[in-house]
Amino acid sequence: MYIFFLILIIIIAIIGFVNSINNIKKPRIVFDSLQDFKADNYFLSTSFGLSIGFDNQRKKICILDKMNKPVIFDYSKVLQCELIIDGESVLISSTSGTIGRALLGGILGGGIGAIIGGTTGSKTKKENISSIDLKIIVNDISNPVYRINFLNIKTKKGSIIYKLAYSNAEKWHGIMSGLIRQGNDDEKDIIKPVDNFSIADEIKKLKELMDNGVITEEEFSKQKSKLIDD
Repeated sequence: MYIFFLILIIIIAIIGFVNSINNIKKPRIVFDSLQDFKADNYFLSTSFGLSIGFDNQRKKICILDKMNKPVIFDYSKVLQCELIIDGESVLISSTSGTIGRALLGGILGGGIGAIIGGTTGSKTKKENISSIDLKIIVNDISNPVYRINFLNIKTKKGSIIYKLAYSNAEKWHGIMSGLIRQGNDDEKDIIKPVDNFSIADEIKKLKELMDNGVITEEEFSKQKSKLIDD
């Protein structure tokens, strides 16, 4: 009887392993067949979860849903990534750009100031862990939240399974944090011409005030210098 159960356990383990291999193959095929997206790196789900990859040349991220349907968006669309262990937030990285903060506030409903660009510093003290997820928030009102699962079985915190899952999740949190920073840089490049236009517009208004005798030439020069220096 003992041998029978041992054989049964081995068969179940083999079937689970084969299914995991098949689950990995499908998202890999999708990533490799995408047009205008060449993944530099990707994480492939083994449990019918979401998979994720990024194309650093095109500055795009691709997330595959449970049916391996791709959703592609620019780095600048990523507003926040959060590492979650058993429902407890461990690390959070958020956009620091002005536009990004406004969008994130609109999606989450406010109250984000304390977490922008920071980490919670919280560490779970549980001995057994059941889930490790990376929650990603993007600028998409119809579907703003994606959860990438790295662990979905109960295991001891010091086990090899846990360490591997946490290592992958932490790695991808770091990757997403870097992509968010790149998105912030792109946002700054977009905002800069707007700032220049605002300065030129203010100078034009000052010139009109001077021409109409509202302010003196000296006051005009002083305010113009202040705008340019700022």
